[in-house]
Amino acid sequence: VISGGSDGIFITSANNAEYRGNSFQDVRFAIHSMYSNGLTVVGNQSMGNELGFAFMYSHHVTVERNVSENDRTHGFFLNFVNYSSLVGNEVRAGGEKCLFVYNANKNEVLENRFEGCDIGIHFTAGSEGNEIIGNAFVGNRNQVKYVGSRWLEWSVDGQGNYWSDQVAFDINGDGIADSSYRPNDLIDRIAWSQPMSKLLMGSPAVQLIRWSQSRFPGLMPGGVIDSHPLMNSEGTGLRSQLEQNEIQHVR
Repeated sequence: VISGGSDGIFITSANNAEYRGNSFQDVRFAIHSMYSNGLTVVGNQSMGNELGFAFMYSHHVTVERNVSENDRTHGFFLNFVNYSSLVGNEVRAGGEKCLFVYNANKNEVLENRFEGCDIGIHFTAGSEGNEIIGNAFVGNRNQVKYVGSRWLEWSVDGQGNYWSDQVAFDINGDGIADSSYRPNDLIDRIAWSQPMSKLLMGSPAVQLIRWSQSRFPGLMPGGVIDSHPLMNSEGTGLRSQLEQNEIQHVR
């Protein structure tokens, strides 16, 4: 276990390096990487740190099967990261944000489990061309924060993500909800820009606006939509890798 001090591992201008099987506790960042391309970060654990795994100004980074547990601000942080993959990771009992994505483009965010944060994923408007599917967003106070005016589709080829607050039916039993999921509405945007407005969230007027938007999606100001949300969270986070390994072992 690496503990104490500033960053557990600080990486700068180091390309094609691998970091596997490390544990970090009571540090600022577990792994903090800048200007480093082609990294492989697999099977590490961050416990009770300020931030788990931060990657900045990099491309072609592979981040798989890592765990952030009880980290105070962010579990995973992508800042100007492109053409990279975040697959089969977990955030447990997170702090402010499970995943923060800032000006990060053409990345794959697949089969991760983001649980117990104030915000499941904070996604900025400057991030384009990312594939976000097969993830589980479980018990986060706000599943998504996205303030852009465009619609972002978070499903591919009929598969989206699991949302613990999604109430839906699956009539044909194919594991895909029969209705789409929209995590945010106009009221959320107002609350983010005008924090004092949260005092009015329970008022009849606010509830009427939310009801109207749910019945008439055209009133929505843009945002994230998952047209094919999953009905369960099986195969996400470390479970996805363990299940695959068990299947291969049986074979």
